[in-house]
Amino acid sequence: MANENTTIIDPKAKCLTLINVYEVDPEKQAELAEALAASTESTIRHQPGFISVCIHNSLDGMKVVNYAQWATKEDFEGFMKKPETQAQLKQFAGLAKSVAPSLYKVDTVHAA
Repeated sequence: MANENTTIIDPKAKCLTLINVYEVDPEKQAELAEALAASTESTIRHQPGFISVCIHNSLDGMKVVNYAQWATKEDFEGFMKKPETQAQLKQFAGLAKSVAPSLYKVDTVHAA
């Protein structure tokens, strides 16, 4: 049975999805992924409405993708308004060449 805080991609789920694509120099990829993971473990996962974060490193070393799920848009917006969140985001952006965050809802899922 899945833990309620497990990433499940389900179009019926009412959660909000953030997909954040960081473009990085290959020598910064591991550092950014580690910073995202450490911040998630120490702070983000304890925020109201947090469900999960998955961090992906591209095979070419040039991108880090952060796939995050939040219970509601309001929970996510509350998290984003915190000064400590803004400080963390600046730290992450300092490791990247560009950052492209977008909010999504799951439309469909196809599986084998």
